[in-house]
Amino acid sequence: MATLWTCVFVLFNCYVFSVSDEVETTISPDTPRIPFTCVIGAGYSGLAVARYMKELGVNFRVFEASGNFGGQWRFDPKVGNDEYGVPIFTSTYKNLRTNTPRQTMEYSGFPFPDSTPTYPTNTCFYKYLKSFVKQFQLLDNIQMHSYVRSVKWAKNHWDFTYTKSDEGKNYTIPCDFVVIANGQYVATKMPKVPGQNVFKGKIMHSHDYKGPDAFVGKKVLLVGAGASGLDLATHLSNVTEKLVHSHHLNYNQPDFPKTYIKKPDMKTFLPNGVVFQDGTMEEVDVVICCTGYEYSHPFLDKSAGLTASGKFVLPLHQHIVNIRHPSMTFIGMARVIINRVLDAQAEYIARLIAGMFKLPSQEEMLKIWLQHVYTLQDMNKKIVDVNIVGDQMDQYFANLTQEAGVSRAPPVLTEIRDFNAKYRLVDLLNYRDYEYELTDPFHYRKWYNGGGTKGSQCPIDIERK
Repeated sequence: MATLWTCVFVLFNCYVFSVSDEVETTISPDTPRIPFTCVIGAGYSGLAVARYMKELGVNFRVFEASGNFGGQWRFDPKVGNDEYGVPIFTSTYKNLRTNTPRQTMEYSGFPFPDSTPTYPTNTCFYKYLKSFVKQFQLLDNIQMHSYVRSVKWAKNHWDFTYTKSDEGKNYTIPCDFVVIANGQYVATKMPKVPGQNVFKGKIMHSHDYKGPDAFVGKKVLLVGAGASGLDLATHLSNVTEKLVHSHHLNYNQPDFPKTYIKKPDMKTFLPNGVVFQDGTMEEVDVVICCTGYEYSHPFLDKSAGLTASGKFVLPLHQHIVNIRHPSMTFIGMARVIINRVLDAQAEYIARLIAGMFKLPSQEEMLKIWLQHVYTLQDMNKKIVDVNIVGDQMDQYFANLTQEAGVSRAPPVLTEIRDFNAKYRLVDLLNYRDYEYELTDPFHYRKWYNGGGTKGSQCPIDIERK
């Protein structure tokens, strides 16, 4: 691991400063025209930055690959590609409810109605996004069916190439600033297990799970016990003939039906089932891999000067700014966070583009980033952890406020996040039956709402102004 970190230090000390004559040192393009910003993605993050840029008078357009805004929160029954051959990016499924309190997911200054359940349904959350778009009049700034293909640095601007899929045509336009907000849940991770080619059943990723109906009476294997794996276990345990769950999470397992079977990691596939690491075998019809996602930025040209993989993107100042080309920014690279971080990053970016604060010099940003890397090394972290915020989330909010004047998020949100993460593993079936209320920026209260159908209620009025 030490050798890998050394390579990182050498790479950026040599790479960045040896080509300083080619490095963009200012975010103000030397051109008489009005600077133009291209935003990739009209999901939660893209809408957040659009709101702030509109408020600050920035000239921008959001390019959305699908025919609708909303990203992960918009349910689409289709899987694979849409009618124009563009991938279906949303992973939302029927009967989904958020697994984090809505207070950690609200846009700053735009709360849910007070009577909204603390854990709203995906349908309710999408109504919230529709209300947000209407309130801030964002629809005219969103260009649908625009699948971004390439972002390339061209001396003093970005060449931004996209396919207008409903027209079947490609366009390249100049952009002075690029905001990458295409989300974290794009490229699926699939396990590699011997014998997959001989298995006669279906192997799929949870990205393509749309609801329990297709699995009624079937023998199903769930792989993984992250957020999706645990949630799908609650959805499927009562409808399948047998639900086998392969994972190694240590948690307070609910009282699932007797047809639920806990298993360790997979060892090999057979034509009609799976052998596990403990030597046991289970017959299954379908395997659903709840094994997560990787970053995906296939449109990034090497001229962007970044090292990007499915596990990390570097070097980024504040997990946002491309240090080599500061007119390129990211939302959502930070990991182990709440949605409110994405909103803070959006405000930071809009204020940067609007010229409301000045970045440190490139050399200073690189030193700050390298200090972050040194800290990770001292904590025995790996290079794949370079974009993790985690326990430092409240300090991260404070850093964005100090540098850019971003609206300060209530410190209590970190406490709510941490309690929710722990309690979810204590009472998986009922943790959503609690309501939360922020009493001040440092305190909150919670109470049991009685369960039942309360979680499906949604008081949001799309017509609200």
